[in-house]
Amino acid sequence: MPRNIGRSTPSTSRRRQTSPSPYNSFMKWSVLILTTYALVIVLWQHSQITDAPDLAWIISSTKDAFIRGGESSYSSLSKKSGLSRSWLLGEENVLEDDDEDDALEQSDPNDGGEEDALEQSGPNDGGEEDEEGAIIPIDLSVNFLKLITKAPGAPPEPIMAPSASKARSPEDFLPVVVPSEINFRWAHRAREGSRQENSSKIKAYRIIVRKSEIMNEQGGSVVWDSKKINVEDETDGAPDSVDWGGSTKVGQILEWQLQVWDAKDRSNSSNWSKFAVGPESDGWKGKWITHPSDMDTFDKKKSGDSSWDECGLWKLRRPLPLFRTKIKSSDLMSLKTGEISSVLLVISGLGSFRASFDGVPLSTSGPIDPPFTDYSKRVMYRGFDVSSFVLGENEHVESHVIGVTMGSGWWDHRPVSGMAKPKLLPRGPATVIAQVIVTYVSGETRVVGQTGEDGMGRESNWQVSRGHIRESDLFTGEMVDLSVLGDMEGWDTSKGWSDNSKVTAVGGPDPYQEINKWIQPVAYKTEVTGEERKQTMAMQAKAMDRKDGTVFPKRQHFAAPIGKLVPSEIPPVMAMERIAPDEIHDLGGGRWLLDYGKAFSGMLHFDEGVPTPVIPDEKKYPRAHGFKAASEQGDSFITVIYGESLEMTTGDINRVLVAGLGLHDGGPRHVSKKGTPNNSYCFPDDHENVLSQKDIYVVPKASRADNSALFSQARQSHFTTHSFRFAEVCCSAEPPANAHALLYRTAVPEWGRFDSSNVLINGGYELVKNAMNSNMLSVQSDCPH
Repeated sequence: MPRNIGRSTPSTSRRRQTSPSPYNSFMKWSVLILTTYALVIVLWQHSQITDAPDLAWIISSTKDAFIRGGESSYSSLSKKSGLSRSWLLGEENVLEDDDEDDALEQSDPNDGGEEDALEQSGPNDGGEEDEEGAIIPIDLSVNFLKLITKAPGAPPEPIMAPSASKARSPEDFLPVVVPSEINFRWAHRAREGSRQENSSKIKAYRIIVRKSEIMNEQGGSVVWDSKKINVEDETDGAPDSVDWGGSTKVGQILEWQLQVWDAKDRSNSSNWSKFAVGPESDGWKGKWITHPSDMDTFDKKKSGDSSWDECGLWKLRRPLPLFRTKIKSSDLMSLKTGEISSVLLVISGLGSFRASFDGVPLSTSGPIDPPFTDYSKRVMYRGFDVSSFVLGENEHVESHVIGVTMGSGWWDHRPVSGMAKPKLLPRGPATVIAQVIVTYVSGETRVVGQTGEDGMGRESNWQVSRGHIRESDLFTGEMVDLSVLGDMEGWDTSKGWSDNSKVTAVGGPDPYQEINKWIQPVAYKTEVTGEERKQTMAMQAKAMDRKDGTVFPKRQHFAAPIGKLVPSEIPPVMAMERIAPDEIHDLGGGRWLLDYGKAFSGMLHFDEGVPTPVIPDEKKYPRAHGFKAASEQGDSFITVIYGESLEMTTGDINRVLVAGLGLHDGGPRHVSKKGTPNNSYCFPDDHENVLSQKDIYVVPKASRADNSALFSQARQSHFTTHSFRFAEVCCSAEPPANAHALLYRTAVPEWGRFDSSNVLINGGYELVKNAMNSNMLSVQSDCPH
């Protein structure tokens, strides 16, 4: 009957209770037996090890392993628990390939990976039966900084002048410390196949520090040896860090090695890692220098009635300057002190800088160097080991040239107004400080090539000129004059140097007349004090009433003060990924859309050069790619527009630059507010009512060089960064060949991983990580521009 559907009568219930199914009984007993067996196995395994993880965790993870099955389950369980796969499977001498790969990826190749440890410990690979230690030291750092031999996403080597040196910088980032603060840290991991009780903790450690001498194959002399220190003698076990216990001198380049002992008193050693000792803030002989014309724009007497026009003065400081100096080899050598042990260049520049030695770039670091700080309080400097340029086969080179290319950075960016308050940041002309510290085998040191006076009342040999970067801005992009770049080829080499090339300051209203005119730089000058700037900022932020502030005298030299110099406290911004485009679309009219699959912060790198430009039909350039001044003069140019998305209505790249400037209209078509170019101070030309991320490569019509050759040698912009997934390149007959994207961020290592069986959760994790990476440009920010 319908009303009885789904219900049991009393008689039916009784029949089910008195006549159980044989199949159900069999399943119950099977499940009970299997469960009991699994628990017995887990409990027995738990009793066989010392210091095992929590039992409840093992049972839970073991259940997950049974449910998921497969190699990845054992790999995941062994990683989380610290147990080897051989223990979980009841096998012996089983090498977990996944774990080995993970450990090698996380360890620095110079910091004692698996293969290095095996090489140092001997050829045997007999697991616990050989004399190799169960603990491998990895991730050596000094003051939290690791040596970076090469950035993971470093682009191919740029085209250099034929006169450039054949030597190369041995690393992308060399940690620099000061003598008063040297602290060693490291991590360690268990060797594959070792027993947990032998690798659970360090029994003893030893630190050895020696001089770095490239001419000595056996390494330099030892300057400090901690000897073997037993951890049992220390109250808290193995230390988190160890302070320097020896003596050192400013300018030394040192190497250090860590040796650790396991529970059976067997040792493993790391590879040698490297660091340098730089000067304290008050130990610099070099002084900040700048271009005379740039310094005049911060002098009220010389800037005249235009002193109020910050945008006009900013344009007078373009093109950006290049600095250089020549050092004679005779100045490096010394009959009194003997042979050279090492040569260290310490340098910094505001806004951003890229240093070269004998025409060779010393690092692939990115658009913000030094890192972003309040430059009126603290400026970080870099150190470069240039020993290979002056020793060995280069020992008989008569002279060497240091070159410095400058960008605007956060120091002198375009003063666009909007919601952002650029005046809250310290501002001044592009400026550089540097010196070379030579260390001799005897231990003596000498400073040469410093900026400013040479210490004897004489002007240094530094020169400055305007160069190939017409404009550089972190927000709006960069403009590069490829003709100037070609004409000044070799400017940072001895062949491109001429003592007769230096002229007196040309001055005048047109800074373009100062291109390739090498003149004497001047000292950076300001009358503004740190306290005055502090109170001014507090008043502008309405954190201080004007009546409570100090009345300071009127300043003639109004550039911001520069803070104390300290070594880089974080790794530089570097190319951490090199990404090929997923798709390239022909948009017509010579315009090409490149899709890189995800949004990030960085720029394009044209591996085979920027494509040769063509002029569109009727000289009508596609949307956003116009360059009015160049078109009127008949110049050739290529433009690159960057954007994070495509407009829904047209499919064009969404090029609006928001970046906290408050210029977005908030509508679906992604345009700037009405009247923005007229109402926004210092709005750039040719941005067509929308503040854009735009790089331009230009060759003037008057250039005598082959245009296609000049474009083919260009590779990338340097002192800007863009937030983008899509990039439009215009205008060329063919798409750019091998145009990779460089993802730039601060080169901090990733210390963890996450994975799950849920695709959405994994995607969310990758999304958040990508956003964090894209916003990590020396400091964590709210936008990746």
